[in-house]
Amino acid sequence: MINYLHGSPDEFYNFVDRISKEDKIGVMTHIDLDGVASAIFLEKILESKDLKINSLNFSGYGKGVLSRTFRRTIPNKLFITDFQADEHPEEFSFLKKNCDVFLVDHHPLHEKFKDEPGIIKTESADCSAYCLFELAKHYLDTKPLEWLVCSAMIFDYSFQKEENFNLIKLIYPDAVKEKIFESEPGQIGRKISRALIYYDSNKKMVYNSILKEDFKKLEKADKIIGEEIDLWVEKFKKEAEHFQEKDLYFYYGFPKYGISNIVASILSSNYFNKSSIVFASDYINRKNQIRISARNNSGKINIGEVLKKCTKGFYNATAGGHPKASGADFPKQYLSEFKTRLLSELPND
Repeated sequence: MINYLHGSPDEFYNFVDRISKEDKIGVMTHIDLDGVASAIFLEKILESKDLKINSLNFSGYGKGVLSRTFRRTIPNKLFITDFQADEHPEEFSFLKKNCDVFLVDHHPLHEKFKDEPGIIKTESADCSAYCLFELAKHYLDTKPLEWLVCSAMIFDYSFQKEENFNLIKLIYPDAVKEKIFESEPGQIGRKISRALIYYDSNKKMVYNSILKEDFKKLEKADKIIGEEIDLWVEKFKKEAEHFQEKDLYFYYGFPKYGISNIVASILSSNYFNKSSIVFASDYINRKNQIRISARNNSGKINIGEVLKKCTKGFYNATAGGHPKASGADFPKQYLSEFKTRLLSELPND
């Protein structure tokens, strides 16, 4: 069962009911499997009402993303899914003033919007795809989409919540939590996730492949990205700095693809389960900008809050996410200062 921390299904249903065929509908979603699956469930909901999406935008996190995406045109009805838009209050407020916005997300709610309508926030473990899948049951038979919600829940680690794992097991009785990534939805999710990285400039092709359940085009990406992930997992294990008093593993590397989030998750889940993992890497397309992928599964540290403190006051910086899995980005000039702050903010082991 979805745990709604803000907003409700009825609020979503009412928003959809207000949309007419004359409206221009926009969707902005995150670039990972959870975000893409969220957009697909949303598209199915709208199709059931004989409505179509006019503009679909895939985006990574970062300051200025909302402004850049809607610099030229703003749809009059806008859905934002699996994207912590409220983390940028000025940009988000501007959008809310200029169009009818509905946000479905599972990241923490910004204090400024605690009384705002048009926002659904679920707990971290209830990923956005799962939320929209459940909302879709109000409009259509979701059984043909069960494979996709299970894949999204696996790759967003929603299965770690016992209720959510039981839902996956109900659909895939052979699923075992310890080997969940080897399950049928786990293997499909792996192909999609790696394709979204490899075909970074052509995410719409991956999106359409998912809609058609045609994964042949994604096999090349599966192999290439898989080899790159294996390479950087091993490099991290051998070369990362270990600050024993903080139980922190810190590494700065230069992968060819945007795999740092996946590498950090694998390391945290399989090798350093109680430690803090921080993987710093250069952005592929943003010169002199650093991306941080951080994990801590101990439950004792809110790694998202730690990253916010470590980047406070940095120009053109953003940070946040979930208590156990979070990220940040900032100009490269701050990397040394970030590391110093990180060692100061993390408690002694």
